[in-house]
Amino acid sequence: MSLEFLEKIARLLREGKRVAVATLVETTGSTPRKAGARIAVVSDGTLLDSVGGGALEAMIVEDARRFLEEGGTGVKEYSLREGDHPGSTGMVCGGRARVHFQVEIPPERLIIFGGGHVGAALARLSAGLGFDVTVVEDRPRFLENVAFGGPVRLWQAGPDFVGDLPAIDPSTYVAVVTRCHRTDLAALRRVAGSSAAYLGLIGSRRKVGVVMDRLREEGVPEDALERIRAPIGLPIGACTPEEIAVSIAGEMIRVRRNFEPMRSGRAVIPIPRPAERPRRRD
Repeated sequence: MSLEFLEKIARLLREGKRVAVATLVETTGSTPRKAGARIAVVSDGTLLDSVGGGALEAMIVEDARRFLEEGGTGVKEYSLREGDHPGSTGMVCGGRARVHFQVEIPPERLIIFGGGHVGAALARLSAGLGFDVTVVEDRPRFLENVAFGGPVRLWQAGPDFVGDLPAIDPSTYVAVVTRCHRTDLAALRRVAGSSAAYLGLIGSRRKVGVVMDRLREEGVPEDALERIRAPIGLPIGACTPEEIAVSIAGEMIRVRRNFEPMRSGRAVIPIPRPAERPRRRD
């Protein structure tokens, strides 16, 4: 594939569009184009490049649209000759074409409310995990933080996160890790009823309880509150900002992979502490 073609695909993915790329991986006999030709079908209906036009391209585009709906990858063969068997194009060229389909989807978006130590650590880690990261802050000086690293977008919000915010859809992950319970509450007011795939709130259980009670008093529906993962992250005993970022990222990955830990009836066998290990008897 040419660099120009790949750059166009990357731009479309950054715009949040899904793309199915169909590539001729093998051709025999007479075909409009040879192996290596490709066409991309975008979720908005547009096409990029060509595999030769005509009946063959029309069938490939139709199959690519089906892959866009169902996802995944696949290979299909087409016969460039007349006939009523599957894959027959009705053409008389006499060749055959083998096509590989690959659906590319935009990276999950992560919106981090708070650009402090935990927010910066989470931004650095998540960018390397394939998330499209945006840090939202209401304090301008914290958006000058060079510790974010990587391709991280910075979003200046109004005081207490009023004003425009990044759009949230069902593929968006949201982590609320601001400086105090007041700003956590302000951020949650804006996102509690969203369709985010993941919504987490940092803090102790007591602080979480206070924030949840306040939202409940303000009329936030109970089902919306139940979707908030709080305290945020997996319980791994994290203490430092970097460790907390790992626990949050782990929880987001579990949501991304739709993974539920296996629960078995096996008992956990405790490992004795060094002082408790039985002494060897000779």
